[in-house]
Amino acid sequence: MSLPEVRVVERRRNELLKRVEYVLEVANQSGTPSRADLRKVLSTVLDAKEDNLVLVKVLTPAGRNWTRVIARVYDSREQLMRIEPKYLLMREGFLERPKKG
Repeated sequence: MSLPEVRVVERRRNELLKRVEYVLEVANQSGTPSRADLRKVLSTVLDAKEDNLVLVKVLTPAGRNWTRVIARVYDSREQLMRIEPKYLLMREGFLERPKKG
């Protein structure tokens, strides 16, 4: 798999929360990429561990061949687990979803 083109629109270091906040644009090769694919690509491009990377929002405007991604890269997994809301941790696979019933 070849890496898609990734453009950093904004990069901001948040010292208080010990993370780097990114707004990125990722070129789509065929349709909107899955969150798992985006995590792999962005961890490679941003030189970050997948365990320290959270995709907050993934938006593909209608008819466009790029996806805007809001991502956060933490200094440590412990910091990520302490700060991010539970719904994001479940969506990203850091926590198991509760069983219904």
